[in-house]
Amino acid sequence: MADISGITLQAGTGPSVFYTITYTKSRPNNNQMTYNFTISAALGSSGSFIHNGYALLCTMTVNGSSSQVRIKTVDGDNWDGTTPRLRYVSVTCPSTTGNTTQGVRFRVVSDGRLTLSSGVIDNSSYTVLSSALLTTVCGAPTSCSVNPILSEGGITLSWSGASGGISNTISSYEIQYSESTDNFTWGAWTALTTVSTTATSGSVATSPPSIRGNYRRFQVRTRGTAGASYYSGWKVSTNSVRRNTAPKPATTAVASPAAYSDETITLTWSGASSGTSPVKGYQIARRTSTDNSTWSSWNVLTTLILAASGGSYNPTVSRTPGTYTQFGIWTIDTFDVYSVEKISNSIYCNITACGAPTACSVSVTLAEGNISLSWSGASDGAGNAITSYEIQYSDSADDSNWGAWTALTTVITSATSSILSVSPSGARGYYRQFRIRTRGAAGESFYSDWTVSSNTVRRNTLPTPPSSFNAAPVIYESSTVTLTWSGTIPGTSAIKQYVIQRSTSTDGTNWSAYEALTIIVSSAPSGTFTANASQIAGMYTRYRISVTDTLDAVSAYVVSGTVKKNSPPTAPVIVCPISSSSSYNTTPRFMITTGVEPDGQTQIMEVKIDAGVWINSVDNPEMFSTSGYLSNGAKTVYQAATLATGNHTVTLRCLDSDIESSSPEVVRAFTVLPPPFETITVNETHVKATHIQTLRNAVNKVRSYYNLSPVTWSEEIVAGKTTVKNWPFHITELRKAIEPVITTVNSFDSSMTFDIPPITWLPIGTGRPKADVMQQIQDLLLML
Repeated sequence: MADISGITLQAGTGPSVFYTITYTKSRPNNNQMTYNFTISAALGSSGSFIHNGYALLCTMTVNGSSSQVRIKTVDGDNWDGTTPRLRYVSVTCPSTTGNTTQGVRFRVVSDGRLTLSSGVIDNSSYTVLSSALLTTVCGAPTSCSVNPILSEGGITLSWSGASGGISNTISSYEIQYSESTDNFTWGAWTALTTVSTTATSGSVATSPPSIRGNYRRFQVRTRGTAGASYYSGWKVSTNSVRRNTAPKPATTAVASPAAYSDETITLTWSGASSGTSPVKGYQIARRTSTDNSTWSSWNVLTTLILAASGGSYNPTVSRTPGTYTQFGIWTIDTFDVYSVEKISNSIYCNITACGAPTACSVSVTLAEGNISLSWSGASDGAGNAITSYEIQYSDSADDSNWGAWTALTTVITSATSSILSVSPSGARGYYRQFRIRTRGAAGESFYSDWTVSSNTVRRNTLPTPPSSFNAAPVIYESSTVTLTWSGTIPGTSAIKQYVIQRSTSTDGTNWSAYEALTIIVSSAPSGTFTANASQIAGMYTRYRISVTDTLDAVSAYVVSGTVKKNSPPTAPVIVCPISSSSSYNTTPRFMITTGVEPDGQTQIMEVKIDAGVWINSVDNPEMFSTSGYLSNGAKTVYQAATLATGNHTVTLRCLDSDIESSSPEVVRAFTVLPPPFETITVNETHVKATHIQTLRNAVNKVRSYYNLSPVTWSEEIVAGKTTVKNWPFHITELRKAIEPVITTVNSFDSSMTFDIPPITWLPIGTGRPKADVMQQIQDLLLML
């Protein structure tokens, strides 16, 4: 090809032979395009460039832009002319014994746009390459590091940036480590582990060196599915991990005092230092001995968080006489690594008496019941542990002159402080003090001195209840009763409250047990209270009150007078009218008997017609036959003002005179009838059977009004049939039927007010009755 120029061929070196082919393509516009191909393959045993199907890799660079393409060789010069990329290459390879002519024959298609014809550098013979599959090595991780770089335990090795090769995907990572004493000179690599994964990055938990202060680093290589020949190179970790070094113990440790009984022990130390990590604190333990030679095992007392090279501590020690004690101190770093122990000097315990309590007091200085006696500050003696406390008391009437000490109790405890429930003096107003001493295991010779309580307790005196306590009103109608009291005197403590109770009776003699009514919180010596009273008529109630002080001491009770729930009168009895009766009288009479007032009070009679006002026997005496205040069972007649004819009701009740509580109301319905009589005119009206029949009906209505039974007439009167000779008999029969009504009215009460005047009957004569005889009966019926 005339347009191919500048072609060079250069042999590479190494485990593979590399050939570079460079040529320049001149284009019609006189621009030049440079194509570079690098063709590589491993040398075969025969020295040929390609052997037994090894794949070729071609890197094509076009004007500085590179890409890799596979090389597929074909037999002869056959080529379809359309498939992209390098299609075949014919190469004559050098022999293993010397230089020979080197040549290349090739065809290239680049993305279907550029076709180059065959070119021949040298016309010497050439070998056609056989077809092969391309395989490359894996890529090693680009980064590899360990964290942390100082460790006592587990660490993490991590890596990333690995890659697979062509036809050689990642299957695992091989990890090795190497150790050093100075992080500079390293030992041989040692296999650690293989991590199976296809990822391009990973991590594994591992450990620092087993030798404190030594360093460890790691290397990782990528392993692929194509086998060991295609593993990546090794990637060495960019840092290393060092094994933490132990801290150093204190250089001095002193316990004092060297001989003790009940003193506080002080342990001090200094000179400790850190290893590769800072000091975090100290562990302190003790051990004991009876001969200062053979020691018990260590007993850990505490672990102190203290980032310092020294410190001090007050340990507990054996108080058994003849006992030696030593202390061990271990330095601890932030990795919780312990140094070796530093052992203190020995200290020795002697026997001493117990220490008396430094404080002793009662919880309150004025009491009604039990109080607390407390003490603290007692101490063991050396070889003399606390076993108990002995307590005594003394009483005084004036808090100055005290009686003899009296044994109270012994409290068994080994504590240095305690609390005991004690009581004040049995005599009210008296004072009591206490004293206490510590007793130990070494016996009475080593008991402590006595400690007297710093304060005393006085027995509370009771308050004096109210000198006056009253309940009012004595007879009540309302729902409440007012209680008042005064004259309360406090005792040695202030008044806190009043307790009020009540008792009831139905007869004023036999009383129920007292029950709680209320508690009045007040410090005043007097007060009032409105109590809900019994609403049972006739019920008696009495109250009692006591005063409670701030110590809950309760005085005696004071009882009030008796109050009684008013009993209203029983309902009055209405003699007339009977219910639904009728009268021809427009000012009808009402005959009434008062009920019983259980409280013995007088009564007031009240009457109301229809929806009118109440009329009573005190304010309206003119309307009652017996007026004013009435006694039980009193009879009186009430005569109403003029009423219209028609239906009416009358309502009656009795009120007691003091409270005016009402009896049940009694209601009667009645009717005021218009006169039923025909006017009879002298010498004109002819008396007929209907006149007599009308009178008969009127008489029975009046009798019914006054609660008298109707009259059964002896002969039926029939118009045109009743004989004239019987008329006088019928008039007499009518008069006899009226007379009981007059007697009932006039004999009802002792008063003559509203009585019916005496009647003188007119002569009847014979034959038909005269007009005046008939008129007399009619007029009488209208006023009954």
